[in-house]
Amino acid sequence: MANTQDWRTETYKGMEVHVTPLPRDGGQWDFSVRVGWPGEDSSTGSELNAAAGDDADYPSREAAVAAGFAKGYRMVDEMLP
Repeated sequence: MANTQDWRTETYKGMEVHVTPLPRDGGQWDFSVRVGWPGEDSSTGSELNAAAGDDADYPSREAAVAAGFAKGYRMVDEMLP
């Protein structure tokens, strides 16, 4: 079965933060996050900055997504003056 990614997007300080939850072994979750300009496709390589999860295991898809957005907001804060 193909693993399709469920990208979710929020706008933060004029940037788009894209997060997808990633299943791990044992029912745990991680995330991937990408930051880009508004209107860019989250699945392409056009993002300004991308990061894998934070080495933590999250108990649910929703918890991983929330952690991903928190990391994405920090990434935006570091990029913008």
